[in-house]
Amino acid sequence: MATRKTGDAADPRTAEQPAESRRRRDAAATREALLQAARSRFLRLGYDRTTLRDVAADVGVNLALIKRYFDSKEGLFKAALASAPRFLGSEGEFPRDRAALAEALSHQLSAGAWPEFGEHPVLMLLRVSGDERVDSLRRQALEDFSRQVLEASGTQQSEDDDERLLRAELLVALGVGVAVVRSAVGLQPLRDATSDDLIGPLRDVVDVLLASRT
Repeated sequence: MATRKTGDAADPRTAEQPAESRRRRDAAATREALLQAARSRFLRLGYDRTTLRDVAADVGVNLALIKRYFDSKEGLFKAALASAPRFLGSEGEFPRDRAALAEALSHQLSAGAWPEFGEHPVLMLLRVSGDERVDSLRRQALEDFSRQVLEASGTQQSEDDDERLLRAELLVALGVGVAVVRSAVGLQPLRDATSDDLIGPLRDVVDVLLASRT
């Protein structure tokens, strides 16, 4: 008598999975794929030269899905910004003093730190879009980065808050400059600098800019 091969039997767990659950998983995977494609294009081309049609084509889906998940190009850009890693790491590893801040920056700015992006994600914020609403999002993201730096510096609130924020913005500008020079120029030894190479100079810069003044 012939016996049924094990491989011919359907997995009962798969068969019993509700169709709605599978659809939700597929939708989440498609949304994430669209975000990855959008981030790649925003990084390489900027907001203005990135088209929804091209993003949809990169993923192999209908353009209507972008409008379903993100409503518009601006909505897609907002989602791409929100899904990018925090400049100084996740909540669980957020630096709380200048030494930890310098260490976090050394990892963020080291060569090859963003293999999933190909470039530092901050580059997504640098190209002018021609759309004031989008440019406002870019400014807000950089301001948020600066306030993260200020929070991580451990300095106390004072009457010189504008100067403290300026010092934090200078540090953010340094990080942005590293990303730009590495991407556009390939200046050595900066282009291939590891976190170990960067940690000493960054400690000096962080201390000079952000140490509490007596």
